[in-house]
Amino acid sequence: MLRMFKDTLIKVYEAPDSYIKTIDADVQPFSKSIASEDGFQIEITSRLFCDIDDSITEESYVEFANEMYKVMEIKKWDDYLEVYLYKLKRQV
Repeated sequence: MLRMFKDTLIKVYEAPDSYIKTIDADVQPFSKSIASEDGFQIEITSRLFCDIDDSITEESYVEFANEMYKVMEIKKWDDYLEVYLYKLKRQV
């Protein structure tokens, strides 16, 4: 079992303007590049760890520290999610 600090309130959105709920999560800086189907490099700047929650999908957005992020990839473990985030350049 991963020990999470859950010290950050995360707002979860279905779309940038469609709020769903707030959860507690452990957010960490992270650096990884993902190649898109169009050949663009997408820079992952943060990842969050949280309890398994069906409201978080690869179509979701999350907000914390007054910044909006797009969920890019989710790794589901036995009892938690590891979620890779792309910080939106244009905040909505």
